Amino acid sequence: MSATEAPPSGSSASSPAPAPPDPGPRRGRALTWVAVALAGLAAFVVLTWPLALHPDHLWTMAGNRGVAAEPNFVARPGGMHGGDHLQNVFIQSVIVDNVRALRSPYLDLREGAAGPDPLRTTSLDVPWTAVLAVAWPLVGLVPAYNLALALSTVVTAVAAFAWLRRHTRWQLLAAAGALAYACTPHRMFQLTSHFNAVMWWAFPAALLAFEVMLERRRAGRPWGWPAAGLAAVTLTVAVSGEFHLILYLTGLLGYLVVWTLVAAVAGRKRVPWGPLAAVTVTLAVACAYVLGVFQAVFKGTVAGENGSWQQVVLYSPGSVWALVRKSFGTQGEGLIYVGWPLLVLAGLGLLAVLVRRRAALAYAVLAVPLVVLTYGARADIAGVQVYRFLFDHLPFLSLQRVPERLMVVTALILVLLAVTALDVAGELLAGRRRALVATAVVVSLATVALLADYRVSRNRLEPDRADNQVVTALRAAGDGAGPVLGVPIMPQAVTWNSSTTYLGAQSRRRVLNAYNQTPAPWLAERVARLGPLNRGQADPAALEVLRQTGTRQVVVVDEPRVFAPGEWQATVDRLVASGRFRLVTRDGPLALLERVDG
Repeated sequence: MSATEAPPSGSSASSPAPAPPDPGPRRGRALTWVAVALAGLAAFVVLTWPLALHPDHLWTMAGNRGVAAEPNFVARPGGMHGGDHLQNVFIQSVIVDNVRALRSPYLDLREGAAGPDPLRTTSLDVPWTAVLAVAWPLVGLVPAYNLALALSTVVTAVAAFAWLRRHTRWQLLAAAGALAYACTPHRMFQLTSHFNAVMWWAFPAALLAFEVMLERRRAGRPWGWPAAGLAAVTLTVAVSGEFHLILYLTGLLGYLVVWTLVAAVAGRKRVPWGPLAAVTVTLAVACAYVLGVFQAVFKGTVAGENGSWQQVVLYSPGSVWALVRKSFGTQGEGLIYVGWPLLVLAGLGLLAVLVRRRAALAYAVLAVPLVVLTYGARADIAGVQVYRFLFDHLPFLSLQRVPERLMVVTALILVLLAVTALDVAGELLAGRRRALVATAVVVSLATVALLADYRVSRNRLEPDRADNQVVTALRAAGDGAGPVLGVPIMPQAVTWNSSTTYLGAQSRRRVLNAYNQTPAPWLAERVARLGPLNRGQADPAALEVLRQTGTRQVVVVDEPRVFAPGEWQATVDRLVASGRFRLVTRDGPLALLERVDG
């Protein structure tokens, strides 16, 4: 990347971007992109270390003392820890199996098995399910999943670089900003558990397509390809099933459409009706898909606690200093740390835009509202709860209980403003080659320091259990042996059921457990009848459920969030002592029991 060549600055959605100067030979341009991709991969390896040494392990964060007692961070050596990351693996395996069997991808025939109605999902997790589908037979289920995590970080860095280089004269600054965005602590934590983090690439990619489309339209050049690219990105986010991400992307692009229209009319310029209409149609199709699928799958409602203001209060950042303090908040969801250096630069960038970089004004105007909304219930301005007002009056927003997920946009705008501040400062160095080289070294070292600061937790790895004797026995028996019950069995909205559903994915077996938001009152009744097994009691009602569902195999999982030390073994012993179960095999945190008729 050249740190000595100074092309003119890029532009925003409201102003045509001048054509960037030729950065050199085609080979040099290709090497720049390769360098950004490799830097993104290197950052992922360092921030997730030692995952690269154990790609067949599951990666989570240990947190810090402040959250050590919270369920997401509770750990016990030798236990098996459930979490959303296990359910991600499970859901992607379900989608892949559905496609291979040529059945509806929205069906979930593996969890909540043997019920009156099948469960469903809207989380198709595209495009990463395609990566898993290809890599799974070659490297295994968990390594394929981890590969998608790494690739998503690389793609996010490259997409952010492609967009930021339109807004700065220095490619090195664009690369630094791209790495900061791809590796922000919020995204890295989300990457350990939630599918939304692997979709961050879509936002800079959509903004890039939007800007290029307008630029070409104003220059009288064909703009069909960037319009198609924007449509592809937007519809991919919609089909992925990430409800809040398509909500945010729709709001962002809708805002830019209105801004562009108003700016053109106010400036008495030609309105780019064609591109704006294309974006509007794309957003309409995306929203129609989301609403249609949501209605078809969930019948207009979901199980669980979504839609509750109390949940928003619970998960909102605990302090107004959350942007500059490494606070995980409740269950890690309050982690929105960006650090003082980036935040101060973003503030200076905001001033720079208002004073001399008017081209980026459309984005700068969003900065303060985005920060306020990211704080959720903590956003109290002069006694007015801004987020609460929107929560009450925007029905779709009320289904989003974690306001920090808005960091996908907030972090992007803050990074843009920080890059803008440094770009404006760089104007003082124009023509001073030695100073530019020295500045490039400083920027490179500062980026490394920033990424080092963004490692906010010790990483924790856990084996994938693919070769566990219990999993091997389940796989050998095959799905024809009937569904499997995992103990503990919890209500369907409880995360810890994911341990059993994950084992179902590894063994390709159906399970009675479910961690799913499909409304299913019958499932709650089933869980209540099976509940005594969690305490090692072979209750007649529970045994009857096993007989009715054709369930002969029971896996008892040492889940530290449910079983106290030694309680798992006691549960196994009590079930065997009842005479209604026999121990088949035990390996690590898993014990396989078989129901004995009698």
